[in-house]
Amino acid sequence: MNKLFFGAIISLTIASSCTTNSGANLEERKQEYAQYVDEPSEITFEETEYNFGTVVDGDMVKHTFKFTNSGDKELVLLDVKSTCGCTVPEDWPKQPIAPGEGGEIKVIFNSNNKVGAVNKGIRVEANTNPSVTTVSIIGTVKAAE
Repeated sequence: MNKLFFGAIISLTIASSCTTNSGANLEERKQEYAQYVDEPSEITFEETEYNFGTVVDGDMVKHTFKFTNSGDKELVLLDVKSTCGCTVPEDWPKQPIAPGEGGEIKVIFNSNNKVGAVNKGIRVEANTNPSVTTVSIIGTVKAAE
């Protein structure tokens, strides 16, 4: 019984550590920029995957994903979030981006207790078709010596 209880506690701890509240304002942003949702634009990233190589457990990895509004309508990022709390979209444009203009999404990955191969996705929801584009941070975390 104790093993079952202990296993349940660990599962809940892991699940709660891999969630993020970055989408809390998604519905508000969808309402605020509703006129843009019906007029899709296009987003083009300079890179959709960043390989940070090998880092030591506990290191912080920072990367900036650069993109361009490659469509002919205003581009609005409605939400940017990761699938795990260890990868946080630190900053991203909140205002509409004109055609031909660009922006940046700054991401921080905390490698603490993530030893092994890493592949973390960041979902970018915008007034594009499809509405979600995913960029990734990959690499390897080795144990501290």
